[in-house]
Amino acid sequence: MSDQDVKIEAVGPSYRVTVDSREYVFRDVRVDRDLSADVAVSHGGRHLFRSTSALSLTGRKNIARTAAEMDSGDYPAWLAATFAASEAVMEAVEQLASGVDLRYSPLVTDRPAWTARPFWPDGAGFLIMPGEAGKSTILRAIAVSIVTGLEIIPGIVPMVRGPVLLVVAEDPSQRSHTFSIEAICRGAGIDRSGLDYPIILVPSKGRPLHRLVRSLAERAADAAGVIMDAQQGLLAIGEQGNIRDQAALFWNAIDELDRPAFVTAHPNLEQARTWDRSDGRAAGSEVNRDRPRIAWAGHWADERAVAGASFRRYTLTCTKYNNGPHPGPLSFGMSWTFPLGDDDPGEVSFSPCQPVIRARKTDAPRLTAAMQQTLDAYQAGATTPAKLQAALGLDSYETAHSRLARLQQSGALDAEVSE
Repeated sequence: MSDQDVKIEAVGPSYRVTVDSREYVFRDVRVDRDLSADVAVSHGGRHLFRSTSALSLTGRKNIARTAAEMDSGDYPAWLAATFAASEAVMEAVEQLASGVDLRYSPLVTDRPAWTARPFWPDGAGFLIMPGEAGKSTILRAIAVSIVTGLEIIPGIVPMVRGPVLLVVAEDPSQRSHTFSIEAICRGAGIDRSGLDYPIILVPSKGRPLHRLVRSLAERAADAAGVIMDAQQGLLAIGEQGNIRDQAALFWNAIDELDRPAFVTAHPNLEQARTWDRSDGRAAGSEVNRDRPRIAWAGHWADERAVAGASFRRYTLTCTKYNNGPHPGPLSFGMSWTFPLGDDDPGEVSFSPCQPVIRARKTDAPRLTAAMQQTLDAYQAGATTPAKLQAALGLDSYETAHSRLARLQQSGALDAEVSE
């Protein structure tokens, strides 16, 4: 067995083990009593069988014997391979609790810190907006960005390239998602069929995420990221006793994916009705605020456009980021050229634009001339102290920072002052 080429890969909660040309996938690995798993066996890319089995000595021999009977008949080779694969899985399971010595763990890993800077870190992200706001189109545009390496939305830069899984619990129609991706590609001037990597549509079909996570993790093992639209349709409604448990089960499944994941969600009914004055939280348990690494609240304003088209300005405001100071607001415009017929998706394009400024308080005091000047500069793009200092020729960074802070306190801004 010492000269065997054994390779093991964790794919979510499962393990894929290759011993020479023999492949085993161990799913639902249980260690609470005798080690057992659902084992799928292949040879040279040809699937042989799948069976739930204890991984005792007898269980391993039964797997090897069945594989030999269905394959080449080389029982000794299959026995050696099955024992090597089982031992590799046992060792991997034991290492789950072994921990990492943070004194010597590397500062740089094989996964970049960002999937799409500064919107989507290497972890779980959250975009909260009411219905019909356009959040699904924004995420599909970011998917196109990741598979092409292009900056489709100004200010959101892809840092990795690869396939993207699009898990949809709302509007699972293949047609609507195909039309949207085609419209985005047309707006960017690229050929959809020539995208470098696939964008794979995975309809949830009413199943909660924790019941999909095993198969998703296996499909997403080589993916750059997974987009989930939307959270409410992927919660385990009726399977858990309260909304906190439902949310915890959802985010536990996100962790099991072990891939960068981005989730869309809706605010509750009250916040949706007063979205301009809300704090941008998702509906449901406070677990939804605790678990994602980054969260964004999106606001928009519709503008006049040419006949046969629409134009909407967006500002996405970071409401939470665990790994450092909040990124500054992201502002961009989205133009949609309307379809000419049922077989025409139209065209969607993105462009830089001024931030969406919303007055949170109807009783906000009148701005002084200096603060009105500050607001005008902010609307023109001076959204950080450094930019404001340069735009207005202020004498110091501290003065610019103070002006933005006072403007925010007045209720004229709905964004944290970015450093």
